[in-house]
Amino acid sequence: MKKTVLSLLVVVAVFGFAFVPKANVAALEPFGKIELTGGGEKEQHDSGGRFSAEALGVLPLIGNFGAQGAIDYVGGLGSRIGFNAGPVIGWDGGKAGFFWNYQHRGLRDTDFLWLIPSIAFYLPQWNLNMWYSHPVSGASRGGHRTEYGVNRLQLTGKYYPSVDWWAPYLRRDNVELEGGIQANTFAGAGAHKMGGGGVGPVLGLAFLAMPGVAVDVVKATFDSEGRYRVYTGLEFFVDRGGTSLKAMRQQYLEPGRGDQAGGKKGINKEKSSKD
Repeated sequence: MKKTVLSLLVVVAVFGFAFVPKANVAALEPFGKIELTGGGEKEQHDSGGRFSAEALGVLPLIGNFGAQGAIDYVGGLGSRIGFNAGPVIGWDGGKAGFFWNYQHRGLRDTDFLWLIPSIAFYLPQWNLNMWYSHPVSGASRGGHRTEYGVNRLQLTGKYYPSVDWWAPYLRRDNVELEGGIQANTFAGAGAHKMGGGGVGPVLGLAFLAMPGVAVDVVKATFDSEGRYRVYTGLEFFVDRGGTSLKAMRQQYLEPGRGDQAGGKKGINKEKSSKD
């Protein structure tokens, strides 16, 4: 069953990344945000509390073509710092991009690199997002361990109710309900050594607390191998005043916030080619 689900997700991702509309182009807009979060996570063998900070920006270049980049830091056991950057194209109803993502992990002084295609479609009350991260670096050794970057495929829908809520800024398009599915550790160097592929839900709830400030009540991912990431936090947007949360989400592409994962395999007593 798990292999069937993973295969279906891969097919959907390949189809989605290949389909980028040529017409109805829309110019990108300058955009930036800073995100601060806290919570907990469990990767392969490592778990604990985490604090993270991310700065992301979008720079228009020519018409509907531009660039997006981000830098992030995740503190706690297995702290890491990384950045990603790549081209972005926009059209009326969506965006697509292709990013390089580098990450350094301080616990064992290891380094990883991913390629990440990403695409989004915008419907009247929905933002649909899909991205796939694939590790292109091999094993990285440190602290008597061999670590690998692992892959992840994520598909989510963010729904924005078309009603006004009780608080001053909880108006139409300012409350976000997120649901989706993700699969990980089923491809890439070392995938077969990381405890097997995992499949599980993606959940989230956020709202615009005041102009330019969003509260992430909860963001969570889980998989069938017991790995998880749960956090809460604040996002500060640099955008035109009065913009809704839905509209601000449409200014950039996922992923962000150090979402790329790693895992370690056994004690590296010697640098064997078997690693």
